[in-house]
Amino acid sequence: MPYERKIKRNQRTYVVILIDQSGSMDTPMAATGRAKSEEVTDALNRLLLELIRAAAPTGRDIKDYYDVSIFGYNHGVRSLFAGKLAGRDSVSVGELYAAPAAMRQREIVTTDADGNEQRATVHDPVWVTASAMGKTSMAAAFAHALPLLEEWVEENPTSFPPIVINLTDGIPTDEGLHDTVQRIRSLSTADGQVLVFNLHVSAASKDTCRFPVSAEDLPPEGQLLYSISSVLPDVLREQAQGLQMDAPHGCRGLVFNGDVVDITKVLRIGTWA
Repeated sequence: MPYERKIKRNQRTYVVILIDQSGSMDTPMAATGRAKSEEVTDALNRLLLELIRAAAPTGRDIKDYYDVSIFGYNHGVRSLFAGKLAGRDSVSVGELYAAPAAMRQREIVTTDADGNEQRATVHDPVWVTASAMGKTSMAAAFAHALPLLEEWVEENPTSFPPIVINLTDGIPTDEGLHDTVQRIRSLSTADGQVLVFNLHVSAASKDTCRFPVSAEDLPPEGQLLYSISSVLPDVLREQAQGLQMDAPHGCRGLVFNGDVVDITKVLRIGTWA
């Protein structure tokens, strides 16, 4: 049965994240009042920190379990790595650990055993910043990732296959999406074909559809994303169910009209280790 390889140094995996940074991503999400672009970016920075922690179980030695690419797309496509990693199409998790673009200060509140609130200031690393402008060059983003995925599967033929996660709030304004994604999903390692997941985020988060087995009840933009989403393998269905997300057999890796919680959960499922 495919999708069973454990992720380790000599069987690493590759995570490609595509982020819609078109103008519509500047609209606020109902639950928080913050722009969709900001919520997606915050979730992504938290995910990268989680990947680093997963790759350093002792807190010291970083094991390069993951290669990561992050591309933003609007009127064009560009790598979102900044600082010392600027211009890089892909980096290892060890390189992420060594070179955050900045540190962000935030306050956390905890409650002790007596019910007293404790406030503390923490500093989190940041690799990606929010942006929202222009069109939705989704097809171009997948096309940009294609040669990187082709090279990676050739160099890592026995590893858990790469996962591509596309976060968007709309439909592409360019052409060629289906053909490009079909080529991506045809790539494979010995453990299975490349997986493509789509997370559609909504300002209102009404009528959220998580991991559908059919596109019948989805609007046209949802049907489009359904058609380019991979069937969720059993091992990732189990991950979804562990996060209290229903994922029936045969469902697609799609969440439509997702909210802030969905963003975090889908990113975690997509980077299963």
